[in-house]
Amino acid sequence: GSTTVGYFAGGVLQKGPFRILGSPLRGWGTNFMGPVMNEKLDHAKLLKALDSLAEKESLAMVELEYPKASEADFLTARYESVSSQTFLVKLRPQNPDEMWRALDSTCRNRIRKAMRSGLTVEDASDVAFADDFYDQYIDLMKRKNLVPPYPRDYVRLLFKFLKRADLLFALRVRTKSGRVLATGLYPHDERTMYFWGGASWQEERELCPNELLHWTAMNMGADRGLGTYNTCGQGRFKRKFGGTSAHAARWHKFYWPSARWARKAYEFYFGSSLRVRAWWQRSLVELVRGWDLWC
Repeated sequence: GSTTVGYFAGGVLQKGPFRILGSPLRGWGTNFMGPVMNEKLDHAKLLKALDSLAEKESLAMVELEYPKASEADFLTARYESVSSQTFLVKLRPQNPDEMWRALDSTCRNRIRKAMRSGLTVEDASDVAFADDFYDQYIDLMKRKNLVPPYPRDYVRLLFKFLKRADLLFALRVRTKSGRVLATGLYPHDERTMYFWGGASWQEERELCPNELLHWTAMNMGADRGLGTYNTCGQGRFKRKFGGTSAHAARWHKFYWPSARWARKAYEFYFGSSLRVRAWWQRSLVELVRGWDLWC
């Protein structure tokens, strides 16, 4: 009715003829959004209200990642899921030794090696951190024959707003001489810390800065009273930190049949374009290098 019971966080964008509501959309670098409530929410009513919004706003598609609603709620409302996995690591403010023992033994050895090498970790307070991170991230993407899927300004905005609100650990690992070897961005709320992104210089990875980076973030989160570290994905590296595998689902609903195929086509185009752009950039570099040698 006319009573405000909460707020729905999301964004609407236009892709060709398709008007899309994302809360969030894939690629936004956001784990989940959805409604913010001060009271218990009837999820079936919320999803029905979104149907009404879709009709009013001529939405072709809605995409949600909202873990508080159950699978049954989404399936009843005719949403489809795209499943993924992550690791959830328990942070133990009162028992750091237990947190240490939960690490893989290889991970503990690499952290010790980083410490013996004199590496230190700092929580950056200057916006120059964003450039440190992005420069390393570009290098990481090049090694994978890709280009970054988001511009440098995204990192600057993340740092600007979340650091100001004291909701971000922006960590960088330095050598004794002060060189920055690795960087990581860890947004958090009052309960959970998330891994938004990390990167490092390839030539000095034998000093193990990445393991030290994550271990430091875990300790900072525990000291802040956070109970969980969400690694935001799985993989051999993230498995080292002692988390348990957890299911995550992104749900979408198509109001236009053509939007379903357009979404699949766009996913293919987006992934391919990152590789084509990376190939083109490498080709330009080689062309300029060859021209310089010829001159």
